[in-house]
Amino acid sequence: MSLSKIKKEAKILFLVILLVCFLLQVELHAAEQAGPDWSKGVVEYAMLEGHKQGIVSAVFSPDGKYLTLANRDFHANIWNVSSGKSLALLEEFNEWPRCVAFSPDSQFLATGDYGKVRVWKVPSGESFSVFEEAGALFAFSPDGRYLATKYKPFGGGYQLKMWVFPSGELKKTVETAHEKIIKQLTWSPDGNMFASSSDDGTLKLWDGKSCDLIRTIKIEGRPGLFSFSPDGQYLAAICGEDPGSFFKSAVVMLWNVATGKLVVKIAGFDKGLEPIAFSPDGKYLATGERKAGGAKASLWEVPSGKLVRTFEGHKDWVSKLAFSPDGRFLATGSADEFTMWNTETGKKLQTITAHTKGLTCIAFSPDGTCLVTTSMDNTAKLWRIKE
Repeated sequence: MSLSKIKKEAKILFLVILLVCFLLQVELHAAEQAGPDWSKGVVEYAMLEGHKQGIVSAVFSPDGKYLTLANRDFHANIWNVSSGKSLALLEEFNEWPRCVAFSPDSQFLATGDYGKVRVWKVPSGESFSVFEEAGALFAFSPDGRYLATKYKPFGGGYQLKMWVFPSGELKKTVETAHEKIIKQLTWSPDGNMFASSSDDGTLKLWDGKSCDLIRTIKIEGRPGLFSFSPDGQYLAAICGEDPGSFFKSAVVMLWNVATGKLVVKIAGFDKGLEPIAFSPDGKYLATGERKAGGAKASLWEVPSGKLVRTFEGHKDWVSKLAFSPDGRFLATGSADEFTMWNTETGKKLQTITAHTKGLTCIAFSPDGTCLVTTSMDNTAKLWRIKE
């Protein structure tokens, strides 16, 4: 073999080795970017007990270290996620906490009950402050500088209030924000605005700094749950005559936030639906039917509204759903069990009977390594990937 031919083949071999190394690096990077692999199986690692009544909500702190549970026995708890140990019991409530949320820096926990927002230090549970006449419904701005609340004074209108956090300084009050009860408050991901929904048949967008009204969106019937897309470009809401009830038809409506124009309406939920959620990349919207006896969850393309796939085989109506932080998995709750799905293939990975009564919440931790389920059986459970 000639020297020139040997050099040529060596050069080709060198290029092949470079290509293989590049492809291995790409594969390794993709593996690093992907989150925890829930297809390996799900196992329980902690049961959070000691509650006298049902648990109505569960929220992870943004840093993933803590979990708060709101209970119907007029209590809330702060738990350590890794150990499953209770760190603090919060007891100064006049009713069960209607709203709970950690501040974006995970330093504080806010709870809403009977016209007040109470602020607690994390993880000690020490009382920090009380926002009087703030209302039980609130939402933190993404940077944690403001708290938007709704309040209904005796004989007055349905107010919106903006507070400076954590000082408690009242920045602004909108005396008549809506004509009927305000159901939900949610900030856009960039914090430039927040939205409110009401039984008066409107969604309203408010400036995130001045609390001035930006736009009013009229809807069909009354709004149910709504959510901003992760990029803040779209707003999706469940709408209908009574979107939270059984056997009432509902639709999902998607608007362009910048223009307020309706982009698409997804119909066909003749028995209603409750949960909706955008995928973390904003490309899809998941819905869960309230149809009794074998309801399905569905995945819709954003913004076209095209049906991508369905997740069928639930025990009852789909009451809760949550995407893993990387979007590869979807957990759906139905009756006393939950199911883990592969979102790319629609494959059912595992169904677990988690509780003795119906699920009230299902959520992934921010890093995707933990899943929490809560129930009216007075317990919460923490789940991890099977080793």
